[in-house]
This record gives sequence, structure tokens and C-alpha cells, in this order.
Amino acid sequence: MSLAACPVQSTRTTERVLMKMNRFGKLLLCLAVLLLVLAGATAAAEAAITFSPENPKAGEYIDVTVEPEREGAVAVRYTLSTKSGTVFKGEDCTHFTASFRPREQANYTLTATIVYGKKDTETVSVTIPVSGSVPVQEGEDVLYSQKDGWWHNKTYSKKHHRSLEKAGCAIFTLSHVLQRMGVTGEDVLPDKLAERYSGMYIEGRGTDNERLLFTAGDRFGFQTHQDLIESEKELTTWFKQGCRFSFMIVIGHIALADGLSEDGTKVHVVDSAPGATWERIKKASLYIQKEDGTFTAVTSPEEIPGCRWFFESGEYGGLEYWLDLSYCAKQGMRPVRQAWLQLNGQPVTSFEYAGSLMSKVAVSGGESQRVNTRDLTWTTNGSDTPQLALVTGKKGAALLDGNGKKKAGISKAIPYGTMVFVLETTDKQFYIPWRDSFGYISRDAAELISISEDSFRTGLVSLNGRTAGTAPITVRKEPSAKAKSIGEWKPGTPVAVLGQDGEFYLVEGKGLRGWINNKYLTLEGAENDGQKIDKGE
Repeated sequence: MSLAACPVQSTRTTERVLMKMNRFGKLLLCLAVLLLVLAGATAAAEAAITFSPENPKAGEYIDVTVEPEREGAVAVRYTLSTKSGTVFKGEDCTHFTASFRPREQANYTLTATIVYGKKDTETVSVTIPVSGSVPVQEGEDVLYSQKDGWWHNKTYSKKHHRSLEKAGCAIFTLSHVLQRMGVTGEDVLPDKLAERYSGMYIEGRGTDNERLLFTAGDRFGFQTHQDLIESEKELTTWFKQGCRFSFMIVIGHIALADGLSEDGTKVHVVDSAPGATWERIKKASLYIQKEDGTFTAVTSPEEIPGCRWFFESGEYGGLEYWLDLSYCAKQGMRPVRQAWLQLNGQPVTSFEYAGSLMSKVAVSGGESQRVNTRDLTWTTNGSDTPQLALVTGKKGAALLDGNGKKKAGISKAIPYGTMVFVLETTDKQFYIPWRDSFGYISRDAAELISISEDSFRTGLVSLNGRTAGTAPITVRKEPSAKAKSIGEWKPGTPVAVLGQDGEFYLVEGKGLRGWINNKYLTLEGAENDGQKIDKGE
């Protein structure tokens, strides 16, 4: 080898070394970049809690979302505290999105412990400043959440140590009903209703909802009934009349039903504690209505719009949804309604009998009185005057329920000649109130009659010219002494005169239309100005 060749060899070796160093440097650079990327990714994936609204107030719903650092989180545990101490400390749950409702102004610290495994957890906290307070929840579309934590310390029954959160479903339903009926003011708020009606709670049974509604109805001017409505047919009629229902949606839980779907198959429900319904309902589904008007059954309450889960109670907040009409009918529903009749703008709270000329009714806070039927107005079906039917069946008219069976507790037919108010007319039946119940009578056994707008004479049933006594006077089907008897009146019974045929007058009295001999009638004169008659029966 010549000496001149040595520098060439050295140069090539140097180049190879430099190339190796460049490759190593590039590798180091790649590793550095990768470490930076990983570090950035790790920083970006740190666990976090977000909340909304940004500046919450006391009494406002605060929605929180927990974002785990990595995949595989199986549970989360919430703790809420202020400088005064722990407000709430919960157990493991699977709700990484939850809500709470602060009861006072404070800086709240919400801590979420995220669970990945038995000994694999991480903790993240956030400070939520709560300043100011929101107005009280109220209005015609108010939806109370019985389990949102706000009602935890609101007493319902001091005697039995029950809070509104624990046992107030009937009270919340009553408040929902009243406000949707347009009743306003502090008295209709849940906590005020609970104070007034705390005695309605019965340990081991819950609220006596029937007694609650009758008692509250006297105060707030609505009406209810002892009988539950248990047929789809009747429920449809009542919903059409604008009625609402406070009903036992499942065992031990009361909710509001306030409307019927356009297709007549679904009932709209307002439920202050839907978790109870979801856990206990059997052989039925909860539905949501889609934009095209169709209904879809949900597989979880969280599919219902507006759903919130509150970590303080571990329960869902109030929801609105739909149920099958058939399910509601099987449960039996207790009506809550405004008066169907008014007298001079005052609601009629009850009536003893109806007639085309005279009816006997009671207005709110007053005693029963006989009034011109033409002075009554019907408030629900668009007619200014009530509809009346006259029973014309030879054997009277049987009162049936919506399933075509005889009405329970009413064994006798409504007598021939009886006049009744009509709530709804179908092709084959009239739906009527009768005594303390409601039901259907066949149109073959009754006919619609008009309410007289003309002046008419009135009188008193008498015997030998005397309007006092106990001997009954026979009311007959036709103007003849031999005609069939359809009833009896005592002397002194006030009647209104429809017409005359020889010695007999066609009269109405105590809700019955029939004929009596003129010797048993003392006429009083003309009634042509709507004057009330306040004597007699």
C-alpha cells in the first residue's frame, strides 16, 4: 500500500462515522419529539370536572360532568362541601353526568373520585361559586323535582318525621294541578301545601289522596269525586272536558295526568319522582313523543328530554312523558276539575236535580237554591247552556260504566220522567252525572230536551188547598187519573208548569216531569225575570 492511499481511507472512515452520528442524532430527535407529544397528550387527558351554568345561583340546577383521565373508568363517587363542612358524601355510582341544587349561597367544592379498579382511583375537584338566588319555581308549566335535594329538609309530617323529598308525591301533584289550573300565589307552593295538609299523611300508607283532594277542593275551588274513573271510554270524555287526574301511577306513588294525545291512545304524565315509577311499573312502558307525532317507548329515564340525575339523592328529577290510556284506566284515576256549571259567573259546586225550567244547585260557599235553568252556563263543551235529557224508557234507564256493566253501587234504574244533565252525547248513549257518580244511559231510554227560554208559571203541590202535610200526591205518566204512577210529591213541593191538558197540569219538580191533577196544585203566578225561588224543595 502506498503512502498516498492512506488519506483516502481515513476520509471514507470519517464519512461513515458522521453518517452513523447523523442517524443517531435523528433517532434522538424523534425520541425527543415523541416524548413531547406523549407529555402533551398526558397533560390534555388529565381528569376534570366541568359545570353549567357558569355563574350559578342558589336554587338553580347545576349540571356537572366528570371527565376521567383515561379509559376504563367504572364508577365515580361525589363529595360536596363548603367551608362549613361536608354537605354530601356519596357512594360509588355510574353517573359521570349529574346535577345538584344548592340550597344556599356559598363556595362549593365538588370532589369526584374516579374508580378504575379496586385500588385504582384518582381524585379531581372544582370550586363552584354560588352567588345570589333564583326566583321560586312556579307557573302553569312548572315541573318539580321531588328528589333534587332542595326538599330534603322541607317537613311534610312532623309527627312521623317525613320530609317532602321522602313522602311528598301527592303534595307535589296537587301543586302541579293547581298551578296548571291557573291558581297562583304562595299557598299553592309544595312547602306551603305540606304545612296546611300535613295531617293527610298516614304512617305506613302515605297520603290519603282522596281526603286531600276533597279538602283542598273546598279551599281552592276545584271538584273531585269519590269514584275512580276506570274505563278508557270515560277517561276520554273527561279529558275532552278539560279534566286532570291525580292518580296512583304505581303502588305507593302519585302523579298528575293532564292531557290526552291527539290519537286518543296516550296520556300525558307529570311526575315529580319518576324513579319510583320506573322501578315499580309492570307490563307498561313510558313513551316520548317524536317530532312527527309518533311515540317511542324508552329503555331508560335518561332517554326522556330534560332528564337529570341528582347525586345527593341518587334519584332522577321530575319528568314529563306519556303512558298508554289502557294502563291508566286499569290503575283507576281520580278526577280534579273546575266546575262544569256556573250561575251568574259563580261556580256551581253541586246540584240536587235538573229540569228544563228549574234546577236546584249550590254555588261556592252557599246553600242549595232553586234557579232558572236558563241562568246556568256550561263551561266545558262550548255550549252556553247545559244539555238535558229526559228519561223515557218504560223501565227507566240503567246507568252503565264505560265497559258496559251496571254502575257499582247503583242497582236501580233511573226512573221514567227524570231529567238529567248530559256531559257528552254519542251515537248510542248519553254520559251523565247521577247522584254522586257518572255513567252512560242508552239513547233508546232517554231523549234530549230543550231548556225553556220563555216565562212560566210556578206553584206548590197542595192537598185541599193546604201546602203542608205528609200525605203524598201521585205524579202520573199521562194526563189521566188511571195513568201509571211515576213518582210522588209531598204538599209544599215547588213545581214549574209546562202545560195543561184538561184537569191535569204537566209540571216539573225535584228533577221529575209528570202530570198532576189541578186540585193538587196551588199556582203562584208567572216567573219571567229569572228570579230565584228560595223556598220549598
